[in-house]
Amino acid sequence: MMGYPIEMKEAVIKKALLGEKPQHEIAREAGIGRSTLGYWLKNYKADGNIQLTKKEKRPQDWTAEERIAALIETGSMSDEECVAWCRKKGIFAHHLKQWKKDAIASLTPKSTKGKSNESRRLKKEIADLKKDLSRKEKALAETAALLVLKKKPTLSGGNQRTINL
Repeated sequence: MMGYPIEMKEAVIKKALLGEKPQHEIAREAGIGRSTLGYWLKNYKADGNIQLTKKEKRPQDWTAEERIAALIETGSMSDEECVAWCRKKGIFAHHLKQWKKDAIASLTPKSTKGKSNESRRLKKEIADLKKDLSRKEKALAETAALLVLKKKPTLSGGNQRTINL
């Protein structure tokens, strides 16, 4: 979700603070909701400035680069400093621990156990297919020999008979 430009927020708040027009009219002219203008004014009156930056991101919104940078930045901190840093950034220390685990897991080579099982299964399948092929080749050779014998005439000069199976 895209926020409003800072300059626009400042201009709208200045108009509202001048009080020359009603707030609903200022909001309509600016193309914002009346509640949005009310929220901006409430924040301005509470701490004297406009909330110019967006709210802190949720932990799942952090990119991989931002997570690695956070791990590097907090790597040498004590637990108390790390917790304070996390509080400031809107995350918890357990998020950093999980990000560290994820980073290490992505760098660790995957287990070869799954690959070796797959390799073993494929080798067995190849052996079974070779065995089956050999059996079928023998059966085909036997069938071809029987066909040749069936059509071959006798050489003794007698009747040309074929063997019936």
